[in-house]
Amino acid sequence: MSSGSDGPRSSKRTRVDEEDGPPVLQRDEDVWLSDGNIVVIASDTVAFRVHKSILSLRSEVFSDLFSLPDANMAETMDGLPVVHVSDSPDDIRRLLLVLCCGKNYYYNRDVLVPVPFAVLASLIRMAHKYAIQDVLDDALSRLKRYYTNDLSLWRDPDARARYVTATAHDAPAAVELARLTNTPLLLPTALLVCVGLAETYSVADDGSGGAAESHVATLSVPERARLVHVKGYLTQACATRALYLVAAVPSAGCASRRACTASKEALLEEFREPGNVYSLRVRHISDGNALTPIAEKLWQDDDWERFCGVCREALAKMDAKGVKALWSTLPALFEVDIDKDVWRNGEAPAGGAS
Repeated sequence: MSSGSDGPRSSKRTRVDEEDGPPVLQRDEDVWLSDGNIVVIASDTVAFRVHKSILSLRSEVFSDLFSLPDANMAETMDGLPVVHVSDSPDDIRRLLLVLCCGKNYYYNRDVLVPVPFAVLASLIRMAHKYAIQDVLDDALSRLKRYYTNDLSLWRDPDARARYVTATAHDAPAAVELARLTNTPLLLPTALLVCVGLAETYSVADDGSGGAAESHVATLSVPERARLVHVKGYLTQACATRALYLVAAVPSAGCASRRACTASKEALLEEFREPGNVYSLRVRHISDGNALTPIAEKLWQDDDWERFCGVCREALAKMDAKGVKALWSTLPALFEVDIDKDVWRNGEAPAGGAS
């Protein structure tokens, strides 16, 4: 018996005899228990030898599956009864490592371990399908640390990466998992990431000349249309906040009105120049910056430093207030039903794997 690392799988697991031949059935290297008393075969390609009693105790779905008087249970492998499941070998392996081998994806000797998104997705799909609530709760709790309702955590990608390793392209799958498990708290930030993917496409690099496919193709057409709408709204919100920031200086109590006015005018002058429409400062007014402070980005280096301390503080406070107000609207923007207080207060997910 091997504990398993959940790293890249051996190619021999999925090899075929000939180009058009059937898949070759392989014993799994990680979940083949020498004293197991039943064999679970996933997608007719990989066999797992496990304890029937353990799976039956953890899951009524498995218990019912094992008790079905169908032809599958008449099949044997190494003299043991066989049951077939349609799950992918990777998905079912990750679940069986937890249930049968004591695998802990979340900690290594009490040290927090970041979990690959693909592993969490497998655990969520399988735990939901086989009604294993504690495994489902743990996996969803960890995913909520990444697609979070806490604004400060959302703006700290390094902190979120301590919990989950994911890329922007995982966001559509996160949306599907949230819908599958009725976990709306995941949706606003997962959909927010999808906004950045809404106008991007991929083309197969196999030389087939296939059509480009949207990176959010798995979402429904109404959801994709909403992403485009939200993208425009966020850009407008960011631009509006920039205008409010410009209007806020010189602030009440300004200690250096002439210098602060000069810094304000320097930015306005750049905005007025048609040739500067693609300048670095203008590019900070975008949907991607809508939920981050932009004051110091708009007034860079010397211009920002020329503001007096009172004006810099006033700009920072107004900037933060605008970001927080926009963050509070995300559920409504994406038409997600979440208690306003839960979202606004950024409450940490209760229970489960932290």
